[in-house]
Amino acid sequence: MPSLDPLPQADPSAAAAVQNDGDVAVGGVAPTASFPQSVQATPEITTASVAAGGGTPSAAEIAYADATAAGVFRRRKAERATAFLPAGTVEGYGLCLRSPARRGAGYDYVLILMPQRLSGGAISQVDDETLVMRRPADAVPCRTARLTWVTTR
Repeated sequence: MPSLDPLPQADPSAAAAVQNDGDVAVGGVAPTASFPQSVQATPEITTASVAAGGGTPSAAEIAYADATAAGVFRRRKAERATAFLPAGTVEGYGLCLRSPARRGAGYDYVLILMPQRLSGGAISQVDDETLVMRRPADAVPCRTARLTWVTTR
């Protein structure tokens, strides 16, 4: 087995940092500019969340909702809201679906949450950022909103 030579040791005095009135000199080289001791923090830039919503769905959005209803409710009779949830109810564009409950009275609700409006054409599964929320707790906005309903195709 070949032997490894030890690494050469650096001179500790050359790399020593020397404190000089708030400035640091490394290896005997002092910085050319002096910065104030107190640095003012710059304000953090954030994107304000815009409450979208309201309005009526486009033909592409209606087709998306109808296909979702067929898959989620397994071809049971279903209805779609004629408009998005009112602005401020959810972040994005919320479109509601409902179907008569399998057990008991009432409806099963689904909230389709779109981050942006669909302009038309098919969307690949890779590019689809739409959330389909089926849990009763997630679909509360659909259950409580005053919406007009139409039968899905």
